[in-house]
Amino acid sequence: MRTRTLSDGRVSLRVSELCLGTMYFGYRTPEAVAFDILDRFLDAGGNFLDTANCYGQWHGDAGESERVLGRWMKSRGVAGQMVVATKVGARTTVAGNPDARLWQGFGSRAILADADLSRRNLGVDRLDLYYAHIDDRDTLLEETVNAFAGLAERGTVGLLGASNTATWRIERARGLAQRRPSYSCVQQRYTYLPALQGPGEFDMISEELKDYAAAENLTLFAYSPLLGGAYCDPDKPLPAAYDHPTAQARLAALYEVAAQLDASANQVVLAWLLHEDRPVIPIPGVSSVAQLEETLAATELKLDDSQLARLAGAGVQC
Repeated sequence: MRTRTLSDGRVSLRVSELCLGTMYFGYRTPEAVAFDILDRFLDAGGNFLDTANCYGQWHGDAGESERVLGRWMKSRGVAGQMVVATKVGARTTVAGNPDARLWQGFGSRAILADADLSRRNLGVDRLDLYYAHIDDRDTLLEETVNAFAGLAERGTVGLLGASNTATWRIERARGLAQRRPSYSCVQQRYTYLPALQGPGEFDMISEELKDYAAAENLTLFAYSPLLGGAYCDPDKPLPAAYDHPTAQARLAALYEVAAQLDASANQVVLAWLLHEDRPVIPIPGVSSVAQLEETLAATELKLDDSQLARLAGAGVQC
């Protein structure tokens, strides 16, 4: 698998071009199956994993995904080979109740305490990439910025990132940090189909964010790139935000290109993300080794200029 370098000018990480999402490990995906998936991902050259301190709390065990990853890395002796991204901010403060009103937020105490908790869960000395998970506007941004910067300066974390955050908030945080470490990675929802963004939704990669990231040399990550299987499973309807006339035109182009390449729609979506002018690192989640094999094959898929033009032009009104 090809690799990329993530850097903020202070810390550099060499990562695989696919980042494996592990949200359901130990929850919907049993630990034994998760271990098989992780073994195959490593065997294929993958070294980049994405988790969060809140994953698993929908059934009472926040941090379960982190702990599964920690047990796997310890059992395989590969902690030093893997690059692990985790997140803070959306863990519930009341076990068994994941209501957003109970989330920990971005106060310095939560950020510092959970950095240590995540390190223990994962069995690592340093968190390679630490995200502010879901923007907390009830906490002064200066407090959040200083807490993250302090962790980076002490070497507790490597790179810093933001997820589900408005572009202007990312810019303001970076400005407040001045010469101290700040966000260099941004993880938002993104896929081939354009989404209709509702009021108060700041969790998508927009053209503005792409432009900002290019100007500031930020790395963009796409979560939910395969829409939970809706591209390939006729029993899974498109989420409402993606079900509109432009999306239907783009779906037609997607299926046309997939047929030309004898590939699945999922594989073409991932290949398209990796072929963009400034490639976006996809974070696909899988629940079986078979699904992972389909995902891995996308890294070998070549889209020619005519196919890229067909995908780009679908649904565009002149």
